[in-house]
Amino acid sequence: MKNLLTRFSKSSKLFDFLLIFIGITLSMQFNNWNEERKLKQMEIELISDLYLDVLQDSIELNNCVVNHQKYFIDPISLLDTSLKAVEPIDYSRLAKPLKITIGGNYMSMNMGAYECFKHQGISLMKNSQLKIKLFEYYEAGLNWIKSNQKAQDDFGDDYMIPLCVKYADSKLLLPFDSYIKMRKDEKAKLLISFWLGTYEKNMQLHKDLIPLLNDLKQEMEKELIRNGLEPKNILRQSKES
Repeated sequence: MKNLLTRFSKSSKLFDFLLIFIGITLSMQFNNWNEERKLKQMEIELISDLYLDVLQDSIELNNCVVNHQKYFIDPISLLDTSLKAVEPIDYSRLAKPLKITIGGNYMSMNMGAYECFKHQGISLMKNSQLKIKLFEYYEAGLNWIKSNQKAQDDFGDDYMIPLCVKYADSKLLLPFDSYIKMRKDEKAKLLISFWLGTYEKNMQLHKDLIPLLNDLKQEMEKELIRNGLEPKNILRQSKES
């Protein structure tokens, strides 16, 4: 009888131990699952925020290409071609004062979500292909454009503004008589030609960024769909909020 009670007591302790062990294990598994769920939700929210920024950049990028051509390259090209011609060309177009625009045509470059990704979200994001495309777009593409824009701005401040002070009026309009004088100014002709080249380079950089941005957008949409989210709904919810 005593042996039976001893065995029962040992079995009871073993059973209690197993219950405690199972309880702790289940608790740890639940905590791990809950933590993974929270991290996954943070990852999805981060990708959603990045996706909205990329959509906005896509609109601005295409607008920049159009505006570069319309407001900068076309008028400067007309002036450059006319100044280089042996005789003035296309008098009908040059009869009106030509608008010379100083400055740039810049994207706002929405960086908020990307800065959050760099400082908090790199370890969250599991899609390595998406990470690569993010770095290619933000660190390579946008930084190269910003660097070129700064060089363009510096050139404008140092050379084009003084040229406009000399030949254009206060509204940066170039009257026809000033155009005639500029044709005799070899330095002005050289500066105008170089100025045109900086805008053409800038526009080409924007054009080169479009396929990179489209690839990034498609990779984001695939990742969102893999996580059960519809990209169109994210955009709609953003507009509603």
